[in-house]
Amino acid sequence: MDITKSQLSISHLKMICQLERCETVKEAAQALFITQPALTNRIREAERRLNTPLFYRRGRKITMSKAGKRLLESAKKILEELARAEHDISRLTDGIEQVLRIGLPHYASFQWLPAVMQGFHLQHPNIELEITAEAATQPLQALLNHDVDIAMVSSASATLELDDKNYCSVCLTEDELVACLSTKHKNSEKKYLEAQDFIDEIYVTNSTVAEKDREYDLFFKPEGVIPKKVLQVGFNDAIIELVKANLGVSIFSKGQFNQYASQYINKEISTVSLGKSGLKLYWHIVYLNLPSIVEPAASFVELLKLKLDHN
Repeated sequence: MDITKSQLSISHLKMICQLERCETVKEAAQALFITQPALTNRIREAERRLNTPLFYRRGRKITMSKAGKRLLESAKKILEELARAEHDISRLTDGIEQVLRIGLPHYASFQWLPAVMQGFHLQHPNIELEITAEAATQPLQALLNHDVDIAMVSSASATLELDDKNYCSVCLTEDELVACLSTKHKNSEKKYLEAQDFIDEIYVTNSTVAEKDREYDLFFKPEGVIPKKVLQVGFNDAIIELVKANLGVSIFSKGQFNQYASQYINKEISTVSLGKSGLKLYWHIVYLNLPSIVEPAASFVELLKLKLDHN
């Protein structure tokens, strides 16, 4: 494929991304800081160059065609990569030779982060660590898409099955998923909970997307159980406050909950095992097997393991 023969420009890609967010051409034009006739001409120009309609009009509203949706898919990726490239280049002017993007899941513990970042900077002063939220719910997928260079992931096994030619992985530590309940909750004194205990509960979580090797996959799904109501809350602190007030229950890893434990010395929240034998969890670091990434990633892992061992 000859990339020099591309028919579209960056302005066309920005146009279609903005039109996805807006219901009318007028709204999109205002967001792009151009006139409505100018945006209409840009749409017609793109359709002429591609020889296919990208949108259909229904009154004032516009609907994206199949061709438009296909272009939108690539436009998002291209513009995201361009933004990353511009950011990386701007850092080069500040003496930064490389930006290493680390994807951390929202359910991880972050107590180790400041010490590890400081230690890494001492070892690699010309490499900048960037913690990104692009991997919040699916860190491994973000790594596979090359949105991040390093990903922290959890699994039910101490070993990850990955393509060793393209990816390196290190098991960091063993953890455990536990139920978090208000001490006022009727089940707070139980030695362990079964999936059936959640049927009539309001379950408070960070994401309603079923994630591999997490509570839905390992605990609820095998028993065919879905809590009565699932309440999505985007902040761990908010989840903790709702649990403390006995307005719902949640599931955290022990490592994740430990960062909040000191705040509840009066035992406002109880943690209860899941299942008679508990529900083990393992944390891993996975990174791309590329020459520019392997060495600094190994340093990052070494610092992280050292910090976790001392906690």
